[in-house]
Amino acid sequence: MNSLVGKTLQSGKYTLDQLLGEGGFGITFRATHHYLQQTVVIKTLNALNQGNLEFTQVQQQFQDEGRRLALCNHPNIVRVSDFFIEDGMPYIVMDYIPGQTLEDVVFPDRPLPEATALHYIRQVAAALQVVHTNGLLHRDVKPQNIMLRQGTQDVVLIDFGISREFTMGATQAHTSITSAGYAPIEQYMSQAKRTPATDIYGLAATLYALLTAHAPIAAILRDRQPMPAPRDLVPQITPATNQAVVRGMAVDAHYRPQTIAEWVNLLSSVASSSLPPAIPVGNPTGNPTRNPAGDPISQMATQAYSPANLPASTIAPVAPKPARSRQGTWLFVIVAMLASATAAAFGAIWHNARSPQVPQPPAAIAPPQTITPTPSNPSPPPTPIAPSPTPPPPSPDPIPSVPSPQPTSTDTSGSNSAPVPGFSTGVAEQTIVAKLGEPSKSGTGYWTNTRSAQYDLVPDQVTVAYLYDKDTAKVRQTEASFAQSIDRAVMVETLNGMVDGSLTAPIEEGFNSVWKRNSNQYTFSTATLKGTIERNDRDRIYIAVWEADLH
Repeated sequence: MNSLVGKTLQSGKYTLDQLLGEGGFGITFRATHHYLQQTVVIKTLNALNQGNLEFTQVQQQFQDEGRRLALCNHPNIVRVSDFFIEDGMPYIVMDYIPGQTLEDVVFPDRPLPEATALHYIRQVAAALQVVHTNGLLHRDVKPQNIMLRQGTQDVVLIDFGISREFTMGATQAHTSITSAGYAPIEQYMSQAKRTPATDIYGLAATLYALLTAHAPIAAILRDRQPMPAPRDLVPQITPATNQAVVRGMAVDAHYRPQTIAEWVNLLSSVASSSLPPAIPVGNPTGNPTRNPAGDPISQMATQAYSPANLPASTIAPVAPKPARSRQGTWLFVIVAMLASATAAAFGAIWHNARSPQVPQPPAAIAPPQTITPTPSNPSPPPTPIAPSPTPPPPSPDPIPSVPSPQPTSTDTSGSNSAPVPGFSTGVAEQTIVAKLGEPSKSGTGYWTNTRSAQYDLVPDQVTVAYLYDKDTAKVRQTEASFAQSIDRAVMVETLNGMVDGSLTAPIEEGFNSVWKRNSNQYTFSTATLKGTIERNDRDRIYIAVWEADLH
């Protein structure tokens, strides 16, 4: 196909100057637009496939999708400037983008600072929202298909070679072309429901790669080869970003966020004031300048998908690392808005969750409590500690990705859907205090060498509590109690945080059973954690997760 180099098109308007990339279906050239004296990129189909029985269909798709792509006008999407057919072959003309792909920037061993990675990923997310609005899926989001424009900190999404139309929720036939590590499980199947969750997987996997300089394990292998979470590889990554990656890469599309906006809201808000300098013009780093390549993707065999052997998430459960201490204000707004309610008695999170009608946990699992329970030979409970009359002042460093509710004197209707943090075991106390402030109540924990802290985030509605190890000041048990009026999605998101972003399908099904009143209790365990989800006679849902060796 190099023989096309030097070929002129459209009566001398364009000349193909250099082969940039060649794939199974597409081939891409750097070219000159002689009328405007501009460098452009021209992509066409690989003529070697003209004898293929499916070539006519592929040609029609190439033409149709080229026209639709031209409608996706966004600064972070490569711009289509022309489209034509010559000698029976379709051609798409796109802007030439000087710079490097993010794959060249990061690999083999140059992971990006979290702030930088998030800066790039949010731009790609904005681009994908436009793509989805136009009824398309990109289906090949990966570092190799994201250009960092030379001399800037702007990125551009390229290579729509396997993009396809989609109808939300409908089962459709798509080619099973995949990029190992970045393609979701449904992309290995010729017939599956196509939704934005497909691109969310690729975007989350790309963030994984940018943060760790490791390509993710292929979705098709994750039932046999658990994938380490990003924080396992780079402990400095914040819990919020770690959780966003894990949720976005859930193997089963049902457990991923269903829109780009929903996934972006999970991301951390690490300050971006120290972004690295832009790549200067001339590219003095010596790394090769890259541009849109033609389908440089691996074509893996289509394999059957069985929910039984491919769970929603096969991230290996590990003890989380302490996150950077960051200040936040959004929960203080909720507390300040509703702080006039009377604080519950010390120990409310447990006693409000239990009732004689609720089955007791099995004997092997002692009651999961942060505050002193009522044992078989009860002793007088500790004296309640009154909450501070003045809540801590808001931090000067808010978290913009989680918009704070705007308090009013009478309207608290949004409290049932406001986000509630789900801190996992292993998180440092200082991280929680930085986010939530000083606890409403604190005291000695029931379990050996522990102490307790409780927060009444929304009085009579939401309470969270933690057992800290006295020596390490890290969480050994994490708890939450919700009124039934709290939105289910809030509870599930909190539960996911409590298990460090490793919420599996069985655990969520157990939660649903309690939430739907089909049962009063569900217990679970992993290699490192145990937990319980229960409902009491006050119609509150109580969740506790603790380290397996705690009790």
